[in-house]
Amino acid sequence: MSFNPNELILEKIRAVEEYNPSTKELTGRYTQIEEPSLKTSAEGTQVTDAMGSEIVTFYNAQTGTFSFTNSLFSLDLAASQLGTEKTAGTADKKLKVPVSETPDINPDGTVKLKYVPAGPEGAEIKSVRIINDNNTFGEKYEVSPTAAAGKFTLDAEHKTITLPAGVTGRAFVQYERESANAVQITKKTDGVPEVKSLLIHAIFHDPCDTNLVYAGVISVPRAQINPEAVEISLSSEGKHAAEYKLQKSYCDSNARLFDIIVAVDEEEEKKNEETDKGTEEV
Repeated sequence: MSFNPNELILEKIRAVEEYNPSTKELTGRYTQIEEPSLKTSAEGTQVTDAMGSEIVTFYNAQTGTFSFTNSLFSLDLAASQLGTEKTAGTADKKLKVPVSETPDINPDGTVKLKYVPAGPEGAEIKSVRIINDNNTFGEKYEVSPTAAAGKFTLDAEHKTITLPAGVTGRAFVQYERESANAVQITKKTDGVPEVKSLLIHAIFHDPCDTNLVYAGVISVPRAQINPEAVEISLSSEGKHAAEYKLQKSYCDSNARLFDIIVAVDEEEEKKNEETDKGTEEV
């Protein structure tokens, strides 16, 4: 009997994959999917008679949207939403990482930093602020090649600041360090999300035998993230939501928005048949 299902149980959307439609290169994969939704819409033009009664409505300009929420914050999804790319640091091309520290000032006036500061030699850190006992900012010290009143010296290689004698408490130090183990996403005002193709992977079950599992894929040839209202929650319990506008290819004579494909997992069926055969022989 040929496989031709109708009503199925949709267990979940297990992954959403983004591809460059020209190169077919994977540009993003999201696996913690919540509240997925696929919608279509159209513009209707009514044809009426002399009395204003509707005779027929013609529908055109059909479009679609696909939206979901990722349970975890995704750097790849954020890059796609912001119309940019994720840059990864390397040993040859390190990224600059901002650092803010509040280290204790040692009795000899030295302050040990966590990292080697990066920047113009001798001025990797331009100023240091003292933090008072009541957690307010106190005196400000500026970098100098030699010790002087109101100045501090910096030994960047050994991650050491030396303040004038008698200065105590804590210091507020802000600087940049270089790292090969960092990634960066830059949002520019002219950055527009690129058009992608999507594969939305689903898991279905047969309602008469829920042990029968079918693989489903929603294939979208052209989809562009809607940049009109991107909101990235910055709280620990927040989610990462996204919405794509589905577009037909101008050169596609079929005007295809998406395909919904459901298939039997032949390899899984073979395993089940072999298991059943072995049980019968026993």
